[in-house]
Amino acid sequence: MIRSTWFLIIICLLICTGCWDRKNIEDRGYILGIAIDAHSLEKDAEQKPPDKMKETDFGRIDMTTGKPEYDMTVQLPIVKKSPTVSASGGGGEGGGGESMSWQITQSGDSFLSMEREMESRVSLTLFYEHLQAIIISDDIARAGLDKMIDFFLRDREMRSNVGLFVAATPAKNLLEVIPRVEDHSATYLHELPTNSERNSRVVYKSGLGETVICIREGNDFVLPWIEATKDEIKMKGGALFKKGKMIGRADEVDIESINLIRNMYRGGVVVARRPDDKTGLIVMDVFGAKTKIKPIIQGDELKVDVYISIRGQYAEQIGSGGIDDLSDKFIEQCERAFSNEIEKQCNRTIRKMQKEYNIDVFQLNKLLRTQKPGYWHEIKEDWDRIYPDVEINVHVKSDVRLVGNKK
Repeated sequence: MIRSTWFLIIICLLICTGCWDRKNIEDRGYILGIAIDAHSLEKDAEQKPPDKMKETDFGRIDMTTGKPEYDMTVQLPIVKKSPTVSASGGGGEGGGGESMSWQITQSGDSFLSMEREMESRVSLTLFYEHLQAIIISDDIARAGLDKMIDFFLRDREMRSNVGLFVAATPAKNLLEVIPRVEDHSATYLHELPTNSERNSRVVYKSGLGETVICIREGNDFVLPWIEATKDEIKMKGGALFKKGKMIGRADEVDIESINLIRNMYRGGVVVARRPDDKTGLIVMDVFGAKTKIKPIIQGDELKVDVYISIRGQYAEQIGSGGIDDLSDKFIEQCERAFSNEIEKQCNRTIRKMQKEYNIDVFQLNKLLRTQKPGYWHEIKEDWDRIYPDVEINVHVKSDVRLVGNKK
């Protein structure tokens, strides 16, 4: 009996050794970025001879369900141009304005069918676990993310923290950027939100998973709006989404105010007029901020108080006079000036979101659901009518804790 048991164990070990489902890394096509546009590829009238064929001619798909709706572009790294490979003696050299990636565009009405059709054009198996960014064109965003996002949720290789970005049509132009520092535009774009600790005008919480939660819960939200030149990408404000559809844009100052009100401010700079010289400027380098929102119900009226506390150092002053005046009185005057500037900025954004767009980008509805559930149950069906007239009062307290070294 014992011999039989050991015999079976040995046979099982022989059979089960090795990676039966292995996939060599050189056989994978590591997708770094995806751009989604409305369909725009031209139709082919007749089959063209090989010398007349273009890459866009391969982007069409024979369909049985009607006309294509989307153009999906994926970015694949050209491994032989990788600096690591080149340094070890294999492949060519990148840089010098030469793209180190291959952008493939495919049309269709289903993202899975477009992916599989691409695999008739590449010798690699497309792989999403290294996906850095998904760029959505503004026309697709205005039509609604809920119409096209299902594939990216169901695919088991897709990560929920993949960044979502919105750009002007065509979005695929962003993937064609040849960065000066990074090897690939998708990697470059993925790293931009990391500077949110120093630049408060950046939307940094824009992952696929968080966006889907907002859509399912009916919350309004913001995604980064990006623009590009041939070698540079800039995050330039945000795209405003209501009920999953883009309805407008927020500028960079609006993004800073939204981050403050939603307690998502990580760090930045506040500039105000000098209290002793209105032609000069004072600058605070903010290293911390905390926001508390208190909803108040008075009869049938809703009022919201927003309390913002920011901490930072007196980092710079511009203008003549008072260069040696860093007395307690002067610092207190500066703190009031910083607070007034932030209040004015936040009030501007609040008016814009309430009156111009009627979008609850501050997610006050979420706050009411948790803090005032009974009241929310009564008014939730009328929230779009109530929200534009809600009184929102911003109270800011600035604390200049450190003064920069002065020689």
